[in-house]
Amino acid sequence: MSLHIVSSDWRFKGRFRNYFSREYLHEYSMVEKLLAALAKQGHEDTLWVIADEKLGSSSQGKLLSELQELRLQGSVLLFLDRGHIPFKLPSLPFPVEFVHKESLDYQMLFSRLGATESVSEHASYCTESLIGESNCMQEVREALALYAKQECSIHLFGETGTGKEIAASIIHRIGNPSRKMVPVNCSLLQGQLGDSIFFGHVKGAFTDGKSDLPGLVHDANDSTLFLDEVENLSLESQANMLRLLENGNYRQIGDTQVKSSRFKLVSASNKNLKMLIKEHRMRKDFYYRISDTTIRLPPLREHAEDIPLLSRHFLKQHFPGKQISEQDMKLLQLYSWPGNVRQLFSTLKRSSIRSGRNPLLQIDSHDIA
Repeated sequence: MSLHIVSSDWRFKGRFRNYFSREYLHEYSMVEKLLAALAKQGHEDTLWVIADEKLGSSSQGKLLSELQELRLQGSVLLFLDRGHIPFKLPSLPFPVEFVHKESLDYQMLFSRLGATESVSEHASYCTESLIGESNCMQEVREALALYAKQECSIHLFGETGTGKEIAASIIHRIGNPSRKMVPVNCSLLQGQLGDSIFFGHVKGAFTDGKSDLPGLVHDANDSTLFLDEVENLSLESQANMLRLLENGNYRQIGDTQVKSSRFKLVSASNKNLKMLIKEHRMRKDFYYRISDTTIRLPPLREHAEDIPLLSRHFLKQHFPGKQISEQDMKLLQLYSWPGNVRQLFSTLKRSSIRSGRNPLLQIDSHDIA
């Protein structure tokens, strides 16, 4: 069994690379190299060839002709970009199928293309992958897959509703698939109570400390600590965390014993942290410890071309059978979506409920105002 992909677009190949194992997946930038590899490989029981439209000096039609001369014993998928229509196929001894990128469910495709043993050990991140075929969303997925495997802190920056929590979950499942991520809403970490929840406390540490509390830092050991809304941490709380973030050591409230916790640190904010430093609302040393790398989640208005795919995904998951007219889809794409994907999904949910038994959603200007 093997899967062969040919394209001059590294982003296109990257999605498959992040899912399938290296033993199963073979990538080529030129048609000539694909043909040479297939000629050496001989015949297999199950062989897939995926050809993008970006093939340099070659074309999908020419590739099919060359595969026919090679007497390919396998199946071919020809991927089409937005708005492109299939060309007429000649009579071929192997099955060929056109695939439209803009309407493709990649999870279903992956299940079709590969058996369990062909899946990469890090493929779990694809199960709730950030949806979108735009260049900016493909770049985000590439960055998540890259840095999730490294020993570094990751800061996720983006407006409300852009998918920061989903991105954090992706990072976690790549690095710690057998553990639960420990999410922390930094807005709640205020004063002694906040420190108690975060670091834990021993019995009798304060008036209401009637029993030991391990704390969130303890729970995050050998897992992922996700600091959400990190911009809301007070300067005092930032100072209290410095030692923990530097070497993993900390003390529970009321205890003199130094404890240790090793975790993957992921933080998220909808504010520019460098601006908070200028406003004296964030410590520089704290900023450097939580942001070895920063991944920006783009607002929906920057990848409006993904709205049809996002909409179909949401309706398929929550309101199967519901559809959006082409006119209403254009209306959705023209809106700026200040609430981003979360607002889009809320709009679709409201319209789906209101449509009742009518399979076609009715969306007007009031729904997106």
